[in-house]
Amino acid sequence: MYILIDQNGSLSLQDVENMKAFSVRAQSEDVDRSKLLAIAQPAEDEHYWIAVDAVINLSERSTDPIWLEEFSQMLKKVEPYGYYDTNTQKVKAHFEYVN
Repeated sequence: MYILIDQNGSLSLQDVENMKAFSVRAQSEDVDRSKLLAIAQPAEDEHYWIAVDAVINLSERSTDPIWLEEFSQMLKKVEPYGYYDTNTQKVKAHFEYVN
């Protein structure tokens, strides 16, 4: 699963069934990141802390209880590795550029 930032800076959640990976992908180096920064905080080494509620709101399956449970299980699995903060309700994602 990944958040895609298109050329206009719009955000969309892609590959929503993939609960084994999570990242932020931009279509180019000069995309407007302001919408991303509205839901995320920069972290170290090209990562962002993203509000879990924002990820859910971006999903086309945001009201699907099965998807919500699978997403919750993904968060629990990455928590021990420092990629989910239960206090702030944020998940860490790597940032990358795609063509």
